[in-house]
Amino acid sequence: MRRSSSPRIVLSAAAIAVLALTGCDRAAEPAVAGAAPASAANPQGAVGSPAENDLFAFASGARWVAKPDDVSYSDMAYTPYSLLDEATSTDWASIASPAPVFVLELPERTELTRIGFDSDGMNFDEKAAKSVKVEVSDTSAVAGFTTVLETRLEQARDAQDFTLSRPATGRWVRLTVLDNYGSEYSGMTGFRGYGRQLTHTAAMPDVSGTYEGASGWGVVHLKQVGTRVIGCYEYRDGVVAGGVEGNLLKLQMIEQVYGGGQENQLGLFAVSSDGRTLYGLTRAENSQIDGYNAWYSGEKISDDIGDCPGIPGWRQGAAVGSQLSGQLSQSGRARLDGVNFDFNAATLQAASRPLLDQVIQMLKDNPDWRVALEGHTDNIGGEAFNQTLSSARAETVRAYLQAGGIAPDRLTASGFGYGRPVASNDSQGGRAQNRRVEIVKR
Repeated sequence: MRRSSSPRIVLSAAAIAVLALTGCDRAAEPAVAGAAPASAANPQGAVGSPAENDLFAFASGARWVAKPDDVSYSDMAYTPYSLLDEATSTDWASIASPAPVFVLELPERTELTRIGFDSDGMNFDEKAAKSVKVEVSDTSAVAGFTTVLETRLEQARDAQDFTLSRPATGRWVRLTVLDNYGSEYSGMTGFRGYGRQLTHTAAMPDVSGTYEGASGWGVVHLKQVGTRVIGCYEYRDGVVAGGVEGNLLKLQMIEQVYGGGQENQLGLFAVSSDGRTLYGLTRAENSQIDGYNAWYSGEKISDDIGDCPGIPGWRQGAAVGSQLSGQLSQSGRARLDGVNFDFNAATLQAASRPLLDQVIQMLKDNPDWRVALEGHTDNIGGEAFNQTLSSARAETVRAYLQAGGIAPDRLTASGFGYGRPVASNDSQGGRAQNRRVEIVKR
C-alpha cells in the first residue's frame, strides 16, 4: 500500500452521516491567486495564471453523501476520499458488482464544464474503472439527476478529462462505475470537476466547545477567539493551534511522544452544517507526500470549552497568547494561522486583530523577547510577486504590533515567498497549509 492506515482514527456513525469539508474562500485568504493590478494594497501585480481549482477536491468543500457499502471513510488505505485528496498515488477500491455508486455534495451551487478521472498508480491495473456515468442534480442528493457524461476510460491512465457538451448546474454529482478491466474490485485514484461556483454562502461556524473524539483521539476541547482556534485533546496530551481562513479551518496538531520530543501534524478541518461534528484530514508537518494519512472526527457534546490544563488562562482572554508563549518557549517558532489578508494584498482583515492583540500582550508580558515575523505564500502568482507580497504581509503584522506598543527594535519582518513550503504546492490543500505568517523568537 502507498499509505498506511491509521487504526486509532475511527469515524463515528454520526460523522459519516454529515461528512463535509468547506473549502477556502479565495477572496478572503492569505493567498496569491492570479493576476491583479498593482496598488498600494497590492504591491505588485501577480505574474501568470492562477491554478485551476478542482471543485471536487476535499479542500474545496466537496463531501460524499453516498458511497458503496463495503468501503469506509476512515480506512485510509482505500477510502473514497482518495478520489478527492488531489493525489494520484492514493486509490479508492471496492467490490465491482453491484456497480459502485457515489453521490458527491458540493458546498455551493456550481456550474460544471469539465470532469476528469485518474486511474494510474493502483496496486493492479485490472481494477481500473472502464465505463463510468456522471449525473448532476440541482434538486437533492436523491432526486433530479440528469446524465451529463457517459464514457469509457483508458486503462490505468491519469488526466483523462472530458469537456461537457453543455455546462451542467447543480450541487449534487452522482458517479457510477459501470465496469472495470477484469478484476472483482473497481478502483480509481481521482475524480475531478471544473467550472465555477455560482453562490458563495458556505461559512464556518464558531467551533468553541467540547467534542467526543473518535476512537483514539479522546475528548477534544476547542476555544475560538476571532479567527484563532486553540485547544487540547487526550491522545498523547495533544494540543491544537490553528485558524479559520475563509470557511476552512487549518489546524496544527502537536503531540508528545515517548522519550521526549513532539510529533506535529497539519490538517484541514471543518464542522458540519449543524455545527455538531468536527472532521478533517491530516498529514505530518513538512511532509511532501501526496494526500493525507489520518482522518479525525468528533461529535460536539457541549458548548462549554471544558478545561485545557496545559494552556494557562484557558477560560480567560489570555489563552491564545499563553499558548503562543508556550510554543515559542519550547520550539522558538509558531504559526499564526488566523492572520488573514485581503485577496492579493497586504491589508489585514479585521477578524484577525484579536489574535494579534494577544500577541502584543504576550510580548509585553515577556519584555526581553525579540521576535521575527515571517511571511510565506503558496506558489501561485510567480516568484517575484510572492516574494514581494510575503514581505509586505510580514511588514503589516510588524506595523500592527508596533502600533500596539511593542518597541521597533524588538521586531523584524521578512518575506520568503514560496521558498519554504511545509506541504506540497501541487494541491489546493497543500497550498492552504503553505500560506501562513510565522512568529520566531530571536
